[in-house]
Amino acid sequence: MSLTKKAQHQPRIISTLFLTATVAFLLAIFVFLFPFQKKLEDLSIRSQGQVTHHAARSIQLAVSSLVAREWDSLVGFSTYVNTEDYDGMRVLTDAAMMASDGVTWAAVVDLDGTVLAGGLGVNEGTNVSTMAWFNQGLRRDTVQTVAARSATGEASIFISRPVRDRLGRVKGLAVYKLQGSWLEDFIQSSAERLDVDVTVLDNSAAPLFLREGDLDTHLSPLILSRAELGTNFESIVMKDGNRGSVSGVLPELIEGDMPDFGWSLVVQVPIAASIGTIGNVWTSMIWTAFFLFAAIGVLALVFALRYLKPLADLALEAAQIADGEEIYPSEATRSFEAEQLSNALARLQVRVQDTPKTSSR
Repeated sequence: MSLTKKAQHQPRIISTLFLTATVAFLLAIFVFLFPFQKKLEDLSIRSQGQVTHHAARSIQLAVSSLVAREWDSLVGFSTYVNTEDYDGMRVLTDAAMMASDGVTWAAVVDLDGTVLAGGLGVNEGTNVSTMAWFNQGLRRDTVQTVAARSATGEASIFISRPVRDRLGRVKGLAVYKLQGSWLEDFIQSSAERLDVDVTVLDNSAAPLFLREGDLDTHLSPLILSRAELGTNFESIVMKDGNRGSVSGVLPELIEGDMPDFGWSLVVQVPIAASIGTIGNVWTSMIWTAFFLFAAIGVLALVFALRYLKPLADLALEAAQIADGEEIYPSEATRSFEAEQLSNALARLQVRVQDTPKTSSR
């Protein structure tokens, strides 16, 4: 049977080239993409960590500036107060309340805890000697946070400092009561602009103010411990199945030349918030892989037509010569091997054609 007509079960060299190129490309994609996916996830977490850090610092600066304005007002208020001039004290307390939306009560208290003068006359004559802001405030600048007593209530913040005479002797106490909802609204507005979830914790790590979005605002014990005991900003990654979040913990929310408020800030963003960025990267990678595969296919096709097809043609012609067909092999010069094979087949064809003549002699 003619060799050229026998059933061929071996793969052709051109088909093998394309199959090998495809397998190599797929292996390269497999080896590259899976580690790269992990890198993308790490990049996403680091990116969200930077978001929480930026948001925490922005809120810290904004809130600190807001509170510092009220503290500076209290410092000036305490400097000008004369505990023996009731009318003067009333003018100052009323002016303090009118000058700020955050101050809901301003007052002057004598040494035994009796309110000498209160803004708009509120609580005048009331004894406040049991309050922490009074007892500590007579000795030093003081902040006391009073948490909301019910779910519908609001927290209050008392800031106080001693009133001294010209000789530096303590003559009484100046106090501002800051409205908790005023600060909460400011913090929530800042968080909304930054598109983050925010929780402000008091000195016992209990929630004071919060702005909740898509995330569960229940904070883990790890986050609470970092908020209560930490000293520097820290990012904490929490994962729960397909959901996860990056929490930025800032142990000190209020900074500046003021007494310690004892508040800490937790900023949270979902890891999935950067999926859009990752999706863009993946889309770019898919298109890059597609064009790379197309380029490999074109190069393989050019290589096959230019170098492998002449070899395949010469292989077919060799089989035809072996079957006794009188053909002249193709002239192939595009590679050293093809040229050698073409020349060898030409010499072999001449010998085959000359063999009967030699035998007849």
